Amino acid sequence: MRKGFIFNHNKCVSCNACIAACILENGWNVHPRNIYTYNSEALGILPVINLSLACNHCESAICMKGCPTSAYTREAFTGAIILDEKKCIGCRYCQWNCPYDAPKFDTENKIIAKCNLCYSGLIEGRQPACTSACPTGALSFGQLSEPYNGYAYSWFPDKSLNPALELTANMSRTPLKIIPGNIYGQPVSKSVGEGKNILNEISLIFFSFLATLSVAITISSLVRGVFPVKRIFIPVLLFAGLVSFFHLGRKLRSWRSVTNFRNSPLSREIAAFIAYSIISLIAVIFHLPVLLIASSVSGLVLLIMIDSVYVYSSSSRSVLQHSGLTFISALLMVSFFSGIILPFIFIAFIKLALSIISLPAKMSNNDLFGIRFMRIAFLIVSGASIISHISYPGIFIVSIFLLGELFDRILFYIDFNPLNINTLIDEQVNIRRDEKKRG
Repeated sequence: MRKGFIFNHNKCVSCNACIAACILENGWNVHPRNIYTYNSEALGILPVINLSLACNHCESAICMKGCPTSAYTREAFTGAIILDEKKCIGCRYCQWNCPYDAPKFDTENKIIAKCNLCYSGLIEGRQPACTSACPTGALSFGQLSEPYNGYAYSWFPDKSLNPALELTANMSRTPLKIIPGNIYGQPVSKSVGEGKNILNEISLIFFSFLATLSVAITISSLVRGVFPVKRIFIPVLLFAGLVSFFHLGRKLRSWRSVTNFRNSPLSREIAAFIAYSIISLIAVIFHLPVLLIASSVSGLVLLIMIDSVYVYSSSSRSVLQHSGLTFISALLMVSFFSGIILPFIFIAFIKLALSIISLPAKMSNNDLFGIRFMRIAFLIVSGASIISHISYPGIFIVSIFLLGELFDRILFYIDFNPLNINTLIDEQVNIRRDEKKRG
């Protein structure tokens, strides 16, 4: 039988002793354990519910599978998922993948920190520090019930990871519901603003956009029977590679990023970019037609690998319906640069349809309505230009077109929301608030 954390929310008083013990035991600069409190204002007519949660050391650990450097391993005796700090490059991909918000980015050391189950103590027969410090017995560590179906609540993330966690409060008769503290206040949403800073993704935005642009230049040149202009193509490709380093906490360890090629979508993306870059630079510099074909094929593979990184981390397959995907954006760029009208109209129509369909759902954030409107307007203007041949292919129209595609990529990152307990909490809070208002 497996061992893991056992938690009873009826006993938890949110004293934070588990968090303090965890930090003191391991000397963390971050808080690997979180306490989520619902009805934080302790309104008398509603129950106070606390949930103490850290890494659940899942049986199918998605953090371990997705890590591009194989920095995560499973300790054989305890089953704990351990992070090797010497291998971590601080790419934060595990933060996207973990639905329990367990990996934390240590801004001082530029790497990830995560609960290690105090595994060395477990081997010696001691309990994890957090469970030993809990004064009410709400959090303990021991044998888990098998099979256990206690995760089947709308607020609890599920990726079929089989976390080593058991919730023992009697929830069969009274299902656990999240009760917002300010129940009559404004809706809570972290999908764009609070809890998500798009500035953290700037390097990824420009890397993916420039990589897409580079592949589009390569394929459109092949279609037109010419070679890419060196003074444009080479800087675009090199800058794409350079800017990608800025997302890493430990840049000098970046060579490790291809060591988990077999399991990690991010590792495959990086390997695909390296292969594409080498083939493309040789083809363009030495004017080798066969390699230009190989460059185009490897470029398409690269775009598939880039998109797969986000599909892997997404809470649903809806990410495949976003107009900002690199593959569909590259096809649009190819048709635009090549002046092939019918494919351009077809692909542009798909992108416009995807943008317009999702627009009503995004209207609540007025700050972003402008960029969404401009993205659609720029595509319509550039489309009208290529169809009418007015100002096409002038520098102004090309700039408008590329700016629209850049906006689309920015919106992709804004709209991209990996499955995470914080997001699910927000959704449940809003549902309960709406129910209370109607009642």
